[in-house]
Amino acid sequence: MTMPGSSTADQTTNTGEQPGDGADKHSPERRTGQPGSRPDPSPAADHTGASARRADRWGWLGIAAITAAVAATWAPQLALPLGDNHVGRIFARHALHLRNLQEKGLVGSSFSADWSPYSNQAYAHHPPLVNMLDATFGLLPGSGTYEVLISPFLLGLLVVPAAAALLRAFAIAWIPTLVAVGTMAATGMFWLYSQLTFDMGLILALSATIVALRKRADPPRWLVVCACVTALLTTLASWPGIGFAAVLGLWLLAARRLDRVTVAVGASMVLGVLVSLAFIVGVSGLEDLTSQTEFRTAGGGFTARQFLVRQRDYATELLPTWYLVIFPIAAVAGLFVRRTRFYLVVTLAFVGAWVIGLNNGSFIHDYWAYPVLIPGVVAMGVLFDLIVRRVPTWVSASAGIAAGVGLSVAFGTIALGSTARDYVYEPADAGRLIEAYAPGPQQQRAWVMNISTPRWVAYYWDLPPAVMSPDVLSQAQPDDLILFRTDLRQGWVPESVPVVDAEGRYGLLRVADIRAALPAAAD
Repeated sequence: MTMPGSSTADQTTNTGEQPGDGADKHSPERRTGQPGSRPDPSPAADHTGASARRADRWGWLGIAAITAAVAATWAPQLALPLGDNHVGRIFARHALHLRNLQEKGLVGSSFSADWSPYSNQAYAHHPPLVNMLDATFGLLPGSGTYEVLISPFLLGLLVVPAAAALLRAFAIAWIPTLVAVGTMAATGMFWLYSQLTFDMGLILALSATIVALRKRADPPRWLVVCACVTALLTTLASWPGIGFAAVLGLWLLAARRLDRVTVAVGASMVLGVLVSLAFIVGVSGLEDLTSQTEFRTAGGGFTARQFLVRQRDYATELLPTWYLVIFPIAAVAGLFVRRTRFYLVVTLAFVGAWVIGLNNGSFIHDYWAYPVLIPGVVAMGVLFDLIVRRVPTWVSASAGIAAGVGLSVAFGTIALGSTARDYVYEPADAGRLIEAYAPGPQQQRAWVMNISTPRWVAYYWDLPPAVMSPDVLSQAQPDDLILFRTDLRQGWVPESVPVVDAEGRYGLLRVADIRAALPAAAD
């Protein structure tokens, strides 16, 4: 399998460039070996080409192994119930979208944006790709949350080969590529949230095709088609996808000017943006979208110091110390290499604008800074490539093996250790408990205590959620059930109140039992 832009050996042979030369020399105007030129028939050229193809085969086998390892550790999550974590909160919304689409039809469900009973107002604040994919996978036999987990699972896996494709398009050798991709995969940010932040694989894939198209004066049809499809999907995926596509499209235009390639790719981007805007504005309206933007940018009451402390805490929880040490060094190295300088400047600037500009979003959500993995994998690929090119082959091979072993241990620690338990499996206990019990026969609210954004409770019980408190206790029916955190039990609820059942740190209480312990509340 060959990469967009061909192998490193092909690039140095066909273009006359040396590794590390600038991106300007890769532009169509500077390329040699135009269509119609005859390849070098010498035995040395044949040997170089064969070696490059062999390296590509082994390199892609390595990427396939990393992808398979990630898939194997993610696969059990497809069978988990939605629970009290970010995955449960966000994909419960998609589960509600899909169920309402299937029950009410396309128009009745506001084009798959209806998420009642959680809310009566349709939710269409993001481009519609995942809604489309959910509707597609919803045609599979049976029913269940697995239907809304398949698309993020596949898009999350795309990150690994797409990152490798981008590094190879930047002429990064295979050992640095494998180490850089493995470094990314061995972070909590990637393992936990690359499914949730499903646009990153498409952004990386689009970046790889754009870099390849900048270097090839007469690219093959398959590469142009891949770029158009990826451009369309990226602009249908997310707001970051639209932003990256705009910059990458202008970057391509700067290299190629107006030609059949830029027109085709640009038209695909425009189509995706128009469909996304039609969905968002047509369903939610400009007023709702504006209020959401204001909330993300200025909805918090935190100080600058609190914001910085929160970002530090998120970074140290989701990124290993060794990653935080290597990343700034790698970023500086990448900025000194001309072929990656522009891309790193753009991606680093985007991360800064995304985190600081939408500061309330990044204060609330620990995954908000996930785009940092994009400049991270490129910068580390460049740094490792600079090192590998300056040491003997046996040293780089030995270091690559050692890095592979170390990264495998780090990855296993995340995927099989406390990170997976705390962020994935224990929160799923809440969904398992809710699935096992039906609400009370006359229950009209999904009552919760110390549970954040219980969309998944609304999905399983098909009731609008509400927070139970002494003020609303009288509004509930005696047999109503209340979901609560056993480790965060509220003081107004006596310890003598029996727990109906518990699963992990989650339990169920009955309203009648609380009233019996609080006679005054029953009056």
